[in-house]
Amino acid sequence: MTVLPITASFPDCHDCPCFRSGPGEVCLRCAGAQIAVPTAAACPLCAQRLGDAGRCPNELCRNPRRRIGKIHAIGYQEGALRRAIRAYKYGGVRSWSTIFGRLLLAWLEQNMAETPPGLIAANPTYTRTESANAASEFDTSGGSGFAHTEAVLRAAAAEDAENRWPFDTGTPPALEKTRPTLKSSDGQESAKRLSGNDLRSALHIPDPSRTRGKLIVVYDDVCTTGAQLDAVAGCLLDEGGAASVEGIVLARAPWRGR
Repeated sequence: MTVLPITASFPDCHDCPCFRSGPGEVCLRCAGAQIAVPTAAACPLCAQRLGDAGRCPNELCRNPRRRIGKIHAIGYQEGALRRAIRAYKYGGVRSWSTIFGRLLLAWLEQNMAETPPGLIAANPTYTRTESANAASEFDTSGGSGFAHTEAVLRAAAAEDAENRWPFDTGTPPALEKTRPTLKSSDGQESAKRLSGNDLRSALHIPDPSRTRGKLIVVYDDVCTTGAQLDAVAGCLLDEGGAASVEGIVLARAPWRGR
């Protein structure tokens, strides 16, 4: 494969010849030079930066009822990566799904090739039209019915020329969100727990045979406390019969606590 020279660095990806051609490892290497990435010193369970005492501040990691095995992160939600995610979810620049899909695919190749998951699913988006009254209270996941997590999965699958990775891009998806749920973004820890509980009651697995006995990796864009990913893991384990569930996010948010 011929790889074009990189002439613009992340997050100016749209000005780079590689925007149309990739491949993913080039995009991950370029982005990795511009974003802060988790190191071996980060929390091994949720990728959060550790506190001064070397202890993870995230309550989820100490919770004996935690359902998610671990949460991986491609980078931290700051600087260029934070701006790119905001442009994608709230600024209407949907072409970012191409780059995010490549970053996800390259991360999988680098980190899970020896223990590949049985299915890679999205933290699902509720895309049906919502009423104006619901918009301020509930999360419509990007607005205008935009399935932002699913779009990244589709982009990653399109880049996976050898079909090495089991991306959940079919209809219906392995995991569905049946109604709008409480907003999660920018909330504190207590609000995140409430939104996670609300999400759990809105999830549905149409066909448990697709998830039963498998390691499921759930993709999301940002993780703050992990409450939503933990709720998704609970559904996949209890209703889907999954063997285990892990999360992979584009960005691990800085800790805000209570």
